[in-house]
Amino acid sequence: MARSLWTGSLSFGLVNVPVQLVSAVRDQDVRFHQVHKDTGERVQTMRVASTDGEEVAWEDIAKGWETDDGEMVVLTDEDFEAAQPEKTRTVDIDLFVDLQDIDPVYFDHPYWLLPAGDGAGPVRAYRLLVDVMGSAGQVAIGRIVLRAKEYLVALREQDGLLSLTTMRFADELRSPDEIDAIPQGATGRPSRREVDDAVALIGELTDEFRPARYDDCHRVRLLKLIDEKRRSGKVQIPEPEPEPVAQKAPKDLMAALEESLAKARGGKGSGGTGSGGSGTSKRKRSAKSTA
Repeated sequence: MARSLWTGSLSFGLVNVPVQLVSAVRDQDVRFHQVHKDTGERVQTMRVASTDGEEVAWEDIAKGWETDDGEMVVLTDEDFEAAQPEKTRTVDIDLFVDLQDIDPVYFDHPYWLLPAGDGAGPVRAYRLLVDVMGSAGQVAIGRIVLRAKEYLVALREQDGLLSLTTMRFADELRSPDEIDAIPQGATGRPSRREVDDAVALIGELTDEFRPARYDDCHRVRLLKLIDEKRRSGKVQIPEPEPEPVAQKAPKDLMAALEESLAKARGGKGSGGTGSGGSGTSKRKRSAKSTA
């Protein structure tokens, strides 16, 4: 079983359910040591002062905040204790909302919230909450303190368990108003036919999302390269490819849409339909028929 990162209780109203928190993801990154390229010896990192180059002991290292005028404000561990949130062992639920009302951009890191404690009582209370939230189909919004930091969290029933996902606060996200995405004064609106063909193309490409069909291709290639180097002592270096050039928007948008639509439908030639999008894809209909 995954290691528990936090234990406490889930609280809403007068109901308290003992729970423990475990991560819902595992780190699959291929990680390396820094070594000497000729000998393979591990390389150590030393922290030194920028002025005299003297090594600084770990206990003498603090954190510094540089102000706009260049002044460095030094903060110690004792200083940070003054800003720590109140230490609690409770996930306090504030309200319940519909999942569709939460923009996915707010979600951060997923966890599983599991029952904790001995005896049938905690499990029974946990199961009651799982069943209730599953029936209601809503998401609970609350707060939790993890490692001296307070997080906004969303909880919901998922596959017979409670999942907890930390969330970003509103001021952490950039508003579209802050980004000059479309230059002012830019003109040009797509025609009705272009919109219809684009909708039809989306319909042809629509299918159920199956996460297992996607692999981390870079990690697979990297592990294969490591195995090749271990066995033969060398790696076959491919011919360098030319630097990719950013693709430009097609000069004839209508022709590009019609050609893409024809390919998606398995047809030949341009085969444009103009309004051709019934909105229901062949793949989607096939998926429904086999469900």
